[in-house]
Amino acid sequence: MIRTFAIILTILFSISTFPAESVAQNNPDPAGAFVRSMVVPGWGHYYADSENWNRGKAHLGAELALIAGYFGLRTRASSLQEQYLTFANLRAGVTISERGRPFQLAIGEFNTLQEYNDFQLRSRNWNRLIDDNPENQWNWNSESDRLRYNELRSDRDRVQNQLPAMIGLMAVNRVVSALSAYNRARNASATPELSFIPAGFYSNSRGVIASVNFRF
Repeated sequence: MIRTFAIILTILFSISTFPAESVAQNNPDPAGAFVRSMVVPGWGHYYADSENWNRGKAHLGAELALIAGYFGLRTRASSLQEQYLTFANLRAGVTISERGRPFQLAIGEFNTLQEYNDFQLRSRNWNRLIDDNPENQWNWNSESDRLRYNELRSDRDRVQNQLPAMIGLMAVNRVVSALSAYNRARNASATPELSFIPAGFYSNSRGVIASVNFRF
C-alpha cells in the first residue's frame, strides 16, 4: 500500500505543475494534449482548457481508482499467498515457499506423499512421482485443513488473475483520455481567418466581399 500512495502522490505532484504550463499555452497543440493524457489521464484536457476540464477530471479520477485497486489486489494476493504457505507448514509439516506449482497442487489433492505416489503408480504416471525424502513428505492434520489450504490458494490465484484486467483498464482509460484531449485541443486551436476579396473578382459588381474561414 505504501507504493500505492507513492504513485498517487507522484500523479498529484504532476498535476500541481499544470497551471504554469497551461497559462503559457494560448494555442494548445493537439499532439501535445494527446501525449500528456497518455502519460497522465486528464493532463491533456487541462492543457487544452484549464477552465473547463471536467472530462479530464473524470479520467484522472478513474486512473487513481484503478491504480489503488491494482495495488490493493496485489497486496491481497501477497497476503493470501503468505497465509497458505504458512498454513501448509503448520498443518501439513512441509515448506513450500520455494516449491513449484506442481508440488503445491499435489499437497492440495492428497493427504500424504504416500497417497500421492500410490495414485501415480496406479495411474502409471511414472514421471509425476515425487521422491520420498523428508523435505517432500507432508501429512495433513485433517481433511478440513487440506480443503482450507486449497481454498486459500484458489483465492490467491483468483485475485492474481484480476491484475492483467486492471492493467488493461488503465491502458484503455489512457487511450480514451488521449483521444478526447486531442479533439479538445484541436477544437480550441481553431482560429478564424478573415479575408477581403474585391467583388469584381467574381463579377462586374463593385465592393468588397469579406469571408471568414475556420481551420480545424
